Amino acid sequence: MSLKIWFIATRPWSFVMTFVSVSLAAVLALKYDSFNAPLYLLTLAGLILFHAATNMLNDYYDVKNTVDRVGAPTARYRPHPLLTGTIGGRDFLIVTVMLYGLVILIVSYFTLIRGPLILLLTALGLFASVFYTASPVAFKYKALGEPVVFLVWGPLMVSGSYYTITGIFSIEAMLASIPIGILVLLVLLANNIRDIEYDRLVVKATIAILLGAKRSLTLYAALLAVTYASTIVLVILHVFSVYSLAALFTVPIAAGLVRRFSVKVPDTADPETARLALLFGLLLLAGELISISLGFWGA
Repeated sequence: MSLKIWFIATRPWSFVMTFVSVSLAAVLALKYDSFNAPLYLLTLAGLILFHAATNMLNDYYDVKNTVDRVGAPTARYRPHPLLTGTIGGRDFLIVTVMLYGLVILIVSYFTLIRGPLILLLTALGLFASVFYTASPVAFKYKALGEPVVFLVWGPLMVSGSYYTITGIFSIEAMLASIPIGILVLLVLLANNIRDIEYDRLVVKATIAILLGAKRSLTLYAALLAVTYASTIVLVILHVFSVYSLAALFTVPIAAGLVRRFSVKVPDTADPETARLALLFGLLLLAGELISISLGFWGA
């Protein structure tokens, strides 16, 4: 089995979300003179491994529960080595457990240098990771996928990464995570709106199923508006600098997505939303780095 196939099985295109969340924590640490480059890189590596393991475990349970099957939308939109039989179920699960094992090794080191709070943060992340699709909780199948995704890639990942890098728990980091967390939530919501007809046949409930397509699109648009409004509020509160308003340059892209989705939700709804989230995140990070640079040179 080639490494390329295994790499594809982790859904690496989704790792940009983790990169943005962890890097936001790193930029905030730099802003408050608490940045540690090796700890940032190790945190990023650990959370990408965690993300990879989560993606694989979710695919494992989706196939096991016949949510993902031949002819399912996900089989048309992306490579799925487990579903196609390119990778066997037993080997797939073994590698997934190995990835979790690597995460535990990194967590063990962070626990030594940062204390037991790391174990609590990891336990919360692990619970969300495993029970996103595993019984008896299965958040994904009970219309709780979007809230869980927001909490994990928003407050938990950003404030947790900030604590790992700096050794300080920060309310500011938690607040700063709100726009990013919402955008990651919207990637999943876009996916579920697109797949609403199929999901009605195989999933107990998603937010899109409960609300219906029209109201789900209204929610999608409203949460985009909250993303930009919360960014402005965070600038007013001095959590972000005024330069972070560069992220507002993505408003026309967001408006374009809402207009297009209102006519017809395309097959590319979730990757298009993910690209918006990435561009927003990069502009936000760039704005904060500009602010830090100006402060440095002005000192």
